[in-house]
Amino acid sequence: MSRCAVILALSLGLGVGSTVARAEDPPAGAAPPSEAPPPADAPLGWKQIGHDAKYVFSRPAHLDTAGWVRLGAGVGTGAALYLVRDEARDFVQEHGDEHWDQLLDNARLMGRLATPLLAAGGFWLGGVARDSDHAKETAVVLLETVTYASFIAGVTNQVIATERPRDGDDIKLFGGNGHAVSLDVTIAASMLAPIIDRHLTVRDTDGGAVRFWKRFGAWGMYGTAGLTALQRMNEDAHWLPDVYFGYLNGLCVGRMVVDSRRGGREDGRSRKVTMLPASGGVRLIF
Repeated sequence: MSRCAVILALSLGLGVGSTVARAEDPPAGAAPPSEAPPPADAPLGWKQIGHDAKYVFSRPAHLDTAGWVRLGAGVGTGAALYLVRDEARDFVQEHGDEHWDQLLDNARLMGRLATPLLAAGGFWLGGVARDSDHAKETAVVLLETVTYASFIAGVTNQVIATERPRDGDDIKLFGGNGHAVSLDVTIAASMLAPIIDRHLTVRDTDGGAVRFWKRFGAWGMYGTAGLTALQRMNEDAHWLPDVYFGYLNGLCVGRMVVDSRRGGREDGRSRKVTMLPASGGVRLIF
C-alpha cells in the first residue's frame, strides 16, 4: 500500500505541476500562464500519433553526419562497457548495505509501468481541469514514449539475448528472451524528456525561485532514473551495459517524440545539393 501511495502521489504531483509550469514563453501582452495555459505543440489525435511513430522509427534514415557521430558514440560507449561489466558488477555487489538497498528499492518505483501510466493520468486530469491542451499533450507524449521505447527494448532483447548476471554471462545473437536492454530503466528514462523538456526547461524570464525548482526537479528525475539503473545492478538482474542502453533508449525516444511534436529536426531531411558558380567551374554545397 505504501508503494502504491508513493506512485499515486508522484503522478498527481506531476499532473498538478504540469498546470503551473510553462513549456514556452507567452507572447508579449498575453495573460500569465496561470490564466492562459500554453497551447499544445501539435494537434491531439491519432493522426499525430502516427506521425510521431513514423518519425521515431524512421529517424536513422534522416540523420546527418553529426547525428551518425552521436549515434555511434552512444552505441560505442555501451559496447565498451561490456569490457568492464564484470568489474562493475563486483563493485556494486560489494558496496551495498541495508539502507542503500532500501533507497534503491524506492527509486525503482520510477521503473514500474504503473508510474508513467499514473503520471500520464495526472497530466490529463490536470489538463481537463484547466482546459490545457499542453498538459493533455504531455500525457499523450508520455504514453507514446513508453510504448515506443518498450517495443525497441523488446526487439533488442530478442536479437541480443544476454543472460541475467545471477543466471550466467552468456550472450547469444537471436537467442530470444534476453536482457540486453533493461526494461525497468527504459520505463524510468521514458519519463524524462516528456516532463523535463516540456515543463522543466529554464527560460530567460523565469525568476530565481522558478529556476531553482525547475533545475531541482529535472536533476531529481535524472538522478532517480539513474538510481533505478543501480537498483537493477544491485539486485544482480542486469549488467552495466544493459542499464546504460535502457537509459539511452528511454531518453532518446522521449526526445524524438518531443521533437516530432515540435516539427522535427531539420538535419538530414531538408538539406539539398546546391550548385554555385566558382572560378574555373562550379561549387557544390551540401
